[in-house]
This record gives sequence, structure tokens and C-alpha cells, in this order.
Amino acid sequence: PAQAGWPDGGPRQRHASSRLKAPRAAMGDALAKAVLFQAPSGPVTSTHIIWDERPKGTPEGGVLRPFLWLGRPGTLTTIVYFHGNAEDLMDVEGELLELSEELRVNVLAVEYPGYGLMRHGSASVPQPWALSLCSRRAGGEAGETTIEGIDRAAKHALAYVITTRGIPGSQVLLFGRSLGSGTAMRLAKYARDRFHWSVGGIVLQCPYISIKQVVSDYTCSVGSLLIPAYYDNLETLRQLCMECPVAMEPKRFVPLLILHGEQDEIIWPYHGHALYEEAVRYGHPSVEAAFAPNATHNRWDLHEDIVRPTGQFIKRHLVNLEGRARGGDTPGGSCFGPGSRSRGHGRSFGTASCTSARPRGFCITGQASKEITRMLNEEREELTRRL
Repeated sequence: PAQAGWPDGGPRQRHASSRLKAPRAAMGDALAKAVLFQAPSGPVTSTHIIWDERPKGTPEGGVLRPFLWLGRPGTLTTIVYFHGNAEDLMDVEGELLELSEELRVNVLAVEYPGYGLMRHGSASVPQPWALSLCSRRAGGEAGETTIEGIDRAAKHALAYVITTRGIPGSQVLLFGRSLGSGTAMRLAKYARDRFHWSVGGIVLQCPYISIKQVVSDYTCSVGSLLIPAYYDNLETLRQLCMECPVAMEPKRFVPLLILHGEQDEIIWPYHGHALYEEAVRYGHPSVEAAFAPNATHNRWDLHEDIVRPTGQFIKRHLVNLEGRARGGDTPGGSCFGPGSRSRGHGRSFGTASCTSARPRGFCITGQASKEITRMLNEEREELTRRL
């Protein structure tokens, strides 16, 4: 889905399949990648870009990756954002700045291999001579875009907000738009299956049932046979609802919000309706949906169609700790760990920095109870140990 098939901006093009025989797996992969991953021309950098590398031996460690970080001092609730196709971090920065400001949350946006700052030959990727001592490889996955590469970047992002920024897992909201909806769903399942804990919630904007189903909408079912089983949100939803580890039974259902425009001409709105209805059928007690009557795939009212329903969702399902945590991104660090601008083993290159410092835990002041403080500190320490 992109400029040549499923754009998050750009013309559609149908793909004839009548002359094609049943493809080999390699042919299907090549076709899927050509249609699915359409990176914009980029890259351009920003003062909000950070570069981070997890230690070798830890999940997704040993690779330096860029993220867009919009931090709000004193705020714990954090959106981990996965953008759509045919766009990169610079394309979504302006909207995410507004989202962060209006929702009063931190935002960490993830870049995909082969997109923006992760493209081969990117002039904005820090050169080895400019890296801090803790940075060994600049964009080790730059170039080819794969589902596995995107998943690795997503896992890195989750580890970053928990272990480096000191954010409790219950305060993490995964937000996937279009192509990114599949990544958000898979990451939520990964966290539950691998570490036996749940994120605070998931928001899906113009999501799809599956990549194969989107292709089928344009080329009929025969065309979808050419596409491997990439990103099946309906199946992942079923697994999240029905295949719960015994240890996770009290937290079987991750709060889920589905946002879809009724005028979406790229991923038709029945996809969002189908996901919502399926979650209800599975007995999901905390699934919500908002179907904006005038929104298309690339045009919507940010406040009415995104901010308002997402803000209400956060208030209902995530503990409101905004303004109660001390520190945040202030120079000199905070009570839940030093910021990348203050201490650690990193030094700045351009507007980015790298840190290998580990947070020590966080504290909450004001009206929050000691019990909440203890609970969240224990949660963060346990997640850090597992990551």
C-alpha cells in the first residue's frame, strides 16, 4: 500500500494478475515489498531526533536507531507511534507535536528500516567519527525494509521508553496508523507473550483486517494470493483476546481504541468496523471505536477525530499521573533516571545524543499515594530486568 498500490498519500494502481502463475515464496515477498513499502524521498533531520543503541545481548541490541522524541517534563503517559506508509518521521512531526501538546503526553515515534533517516546513504545518519563512545553502528538496518526489521525497531522503542526513560509499561500507549497498525498489534502481543505484561492500551487509526484483505479489495482474491501473510490484525486480535498465558489472565484484555474515517478511500472503513465487531464478539470489555463521518485516509480533523477520542480513552484506561512525576527531560536528570541531555556515557552529535545510563526508578509527588508510587516503581524495575 503506497504510491504504487496503497498510498498514505498518492494515486492507486491496480495490479493485473490474470497472466501470473502461482508465485514462489520469494517472488511473493519481492512483489509484496514493492507494493507494501513505499518510503518517501527524505531524509531530513529535526531537533527532536534522538539516536539510541541498546546494549548487545539485550533484545534488539547492537544497532543504532533514530527516534522522534517529544518529551513533556513531569509526564509519564507515553505514546509509542508507528506511522503509515509513504511517510517518515519528518512527515508526522508537526502532527505529533500537536498531539503531544493537546493530550499532554510524551511521544516516541519509530522510524522503519529503509525510511527517512534509515535509508541507505542518508546524510543525516551520524558518521562513526561523530558518535558517542556507546554508539558502534549507525543505522545498522538502513536500506531494505522488512516486516522483521520494523518489528525489531518497535521492540527497541518499547525497551527505550521503559529502561531509558523510566516509563512504566502500564503508561505506554501503542498508536499505529495505517501500515503501523499491524506493528502496534504485534508489539502488544510480543510484550505479553515474551515478558508476561501488558501495555496500557492500543490505538489503531485507519487499521486493516490484514494486508492480504487490502490487496483483495483492489485486485480481487486472486491478487491477494501473491501476497504473503503479512500483518494479519484480525488474527493478532484473536490471539490477544483468546490465547492468554495463565499468568496474564487478570490482564487478558488490553484496552483498544479503533479510529477510522467513514470516507477512507484507501483502507475501506469496513476494516475498522470488522476489527471492532470481532473484539466485541470475543467479549473484550474495554474496546472502543470512533468512526468519523467525514474523515478520509489522509484528511481528518486532528482535534475532533483523533485528540478527543484518544484523550477520553486515556482518561478511562490509563492512570492519570500527568504533573505528578518530578523531573522528566529537565537538564540534570530526574528522580526516575538521568535524561540523555544530562548524564550518561553519551555526547551530543548535532541535535541528537546517546546514553547508556540506566534509570534508578521514579517517584511521584503531590496527591498520588505511596501505594501507587511503590506499584509503579516495582513494575518498572521488573520490566527493566526482563528487557
